[in-house]
Amino acid sequence: GLLYFWQFPHFNSLSYNVRQDYCRAGYHMMSVTDIGLNARVALRNTLALVPLCIAIPFTGISHCSFSFYSVVVNTYFSYLAYNFYKDPNKQTARELFRFSLVYLPIVFGFLAIGYAFKERTGEEKHHGDGQYIKDLCPVLPHTAASSTLCPMANKQPETSS
Repeated sequence: GLLYFWQFPHFNSLSYNVRQDYCRAGYHMMSVTDIGLNARVALRNTLALVPLCIAIPFTGISHCSFSFYSVVVNTYFSYLAYNFYKDPNKQTARELFRFSLVYLPIVFGFLAIGYAFKERTGEEKHHGDGQYIKDLCPVLPHTAASSTLCPMANKQPETSS
């Protein structure tokens, strides 16, 4: 969902600044045919990111603090999209586009931090647990389990005469 809603402000602001090139090439892009719609779509999708990011912790993917951090980032993203909507020009489009470049690393960084600090139930595993690593890779070198799980472990090396 994040990538879907992010793509519209990103590409709509980018296409606004290169709309003359699209026009010369004969492409009927939204930034050429309807500048107002281009800006409205960008604004609508940045606003959709706010409830989406608030809902993510309820899925169990991240800690509830992700909602608070993402609201700040999404509010600023929506503010830039609103500026682009109110006054579509090269400057507002460029500001929206540049922030869209750093938006995903910021939000996915918050998501990863929230994942690392979220509470886990008894059956849920975490990459820091030693047993989780053993479950992922049951064939570890120099273990008794490796000889039973790997048929090549019992094979004796051939000797040359």
